[in-house]
Amino acid sequence: MSDGDWTWELASKAQDDLAALDSHEQNRILDKLDEIVDSPWRDPPEYGEPLQNSSRKKVRIGEFRLAVTFRRDERYMMIARIKRRDGAYTADDD
Repeated sequence: MSDGDWTWELASKAQDDLAALDSHEQNRILDKLDEIVDSPWRDPPEYGEPLQNSSRKKVRIGEFRLAVTFRRDERYMMIARIKRRDGAYTADDD
């Protein structure tokens, strides 16, 4: 990768969240994360929407909601949690 490229990483809780999903769901999420950081049309933070009562943003991938921190200076995206939409907004997100 060149110096201008974005990268992403899964925090340990997000790794656990991903591991609990079936392989199709895992691949869909991983492919979309790659697409977000590789997009020539949108800056990755543009995919994020405000997440109430949090400094994180939410990124929607199908029925899943990801709690994400964008570090623009480092061109880095940290995924904190991966949840199904119906269980995405609970108190255990931090």
